[in-house]
Amino acid sequence: MLAYIVMMVFVVAKVSSSASWNLTTLPVSFGNDVILWCSMGEKKENNFSKQRTDLRQWTGGQKYDLLCMDNECLNPSKYEMLTRNNSQDFGLLIHNLSESDLDCQYTCSCGFSDFTKNLSVEPKHVMSLPANETTTTNGKNINNGKMEIEIMLEKVNPVPVCSALFKGLFINETTVAVMKWYTYYNDVKVIYDFLVDDAGCEGRLQILCTLVYRNVTIFDEYIDMCQGRKAKFGVRCWANEKKTHVERTNGNQVQLLTPSEKYQQEKETSTMMEV
Repeated sequence: MLAYIVMMVFVVAKVSSSASWNLTTLPVSFGNDVILWCSMGEKKENNFSKQRTDLRQWTGGQKYDLLCMDNECLNPSKYEMLTRNNSQDFGLLIHNLSESDLDCQYTCSCGFSDFTKNLSVEPKHVMSLPANETTTTNGKNINNGKMEIEIMLEKVNPVPVCSALFKGLFINETTVAVMKWYTYYNDVKVIYDFLVDDAGCEGRLQILCTLVYRNVTIFDEYIDMCQGRKAKFGVRCWANEKKTHVERTNGNQVQLLTPSEKYQQEKETSTMMEV
């Protein structure tokens, strides 16, 4: 009996390996796919182990269930098994990564070899882009030649660095304030004050935010603040036409009439001559 136990220990030791798996997709992005790759290491085979060499499987997730076995997955829309020709190494493709996929244990096993580890990612390696339905413009106010813009971005990571461009040229950076902090993302507010002058009151205004290696446009509108200025200028010109201008010629004052007044005067003079 003792000899049998010793023999079993010898066999198991002979087929053991330095198995391990690692996350090969960094940074990770919610909504995208990630890959866990299992390496079985160097393995010494014998007749006993060859019977179990092709049995590969993944177990894990929130409920720690069987996910895939021998290229067959219970939920193919979520998981997919990856293999290489003439290699014992294999991978697990997780579609549409979400928070629920993180901070869970995953085990890769092949024959008598297995490896279990928690899938955790540092927040700095998580990229969360703002979704269109969660991006809201809180305010766009125009007052005294200044446009104030506030945009709320929900569930973004890392905290973005945002800049403003007017007519395709960089103006300056915007203010970004963290409104709420979560484990893997933040709710932030982007605040920008756009000063308008006579030379730059009309054109395309953009606000771009940088998240890791991605640039995201959160504001892109053609603004026209010249209309108010043009309207005021037109009122001034019209008022000036109604005023009586005095021109000094040889020391005498000559009254300058507006076109309508001049026409009325000529009409009255013509009537008097006819009489």
